[in-house]
Amino acid sequence: MNEQERVQRVADILIAARNNHTALEPFDEDIAPQTEDEANAVDDLVAEVSGWAPLGWKIGCTSEHAQQMLGASGPFSGRVYSVFDSGTTLGPAELMNEPNLEGEFAFTLRSDLAAGGSGHSRDEVIAAIASVRPAIEIVGGRFIQFVGAPLFNLISDAGANTHLILGDPAPLGEADALAGFVATMMVDGEQTGGGVGADVLGSPIDALTWLANHLSDRGISLRAGEVVTTGTATQVSPFPPGATAVASIENIGTVTLHRAR
Repeated sequence: MNEQERVQRVADILIAARNNHTALEPFDEDIAPQTEDEANAVDDLVAEVSGWAPLGWKIGCTSEHAQQMLGASGPFSGRVYSVFDSGTTLGPAELMNEPNLEGEFAFTLRSDLAAGGSGHSRDEVIAAIASVRPAIEIVGGRFIQFVGAPLFNLISDAGANTHLILGDPAPLGEADALAGFVATMMVDGEQTGGGVGADVLGSPIDALTWLANHLSDRGISLRAGEVVTTGTATQVSPFPPGATAVASIENIGTVTLHRAR
């Protein structure tokens, strides 16, 4: 099976899994993406043929913790198709697998960051930001196993994004200050993770700049109104049935998620 055939087969499986709400075992070796470029090609094809409207992007493995957990040497990207507001309750209809939670810095864009050219500077990226907000990303995607799954499988599956839960937007303020802001994850009143903005590729701004240029190299533009979540600043937390999770980012706000029993 050649690369084009593998990309088509994996894209078909991922679209069916999302449409039919089925969880997946790792792909068989004969169809599994063999490179990051191939995994990105699957994500691109899913967006092209599924009819789903991407709402934004996630960046995975922007922290050493996440890279070590998933065996990644650096960050990767994935499209976000499912966004909820803070305070929502998710149950079996929305959660195929045991959910894992990440507390993140997320940005909404006020202007496009277009593909092509010589790349986007950090200042250009900052100027394109409309707001920053706290977010909880539910990760794992369509796979039964998240930690230990082949990395290229996860990248092909929208970067293992399941859902994104957004808190209220806040003004960006001094962009360089984000690196020092403390982030925490609480589940049922117990702190299950924490960190600072500097854990995210040195700064969430640097993570967003990485994405803008990574996508530009692939001929993809970031668009005004899209949301970008920049990778976990709180490590990864389990989310048992009946639990309530609260992610907080210093000087920005909180975001809450409930899980039905």
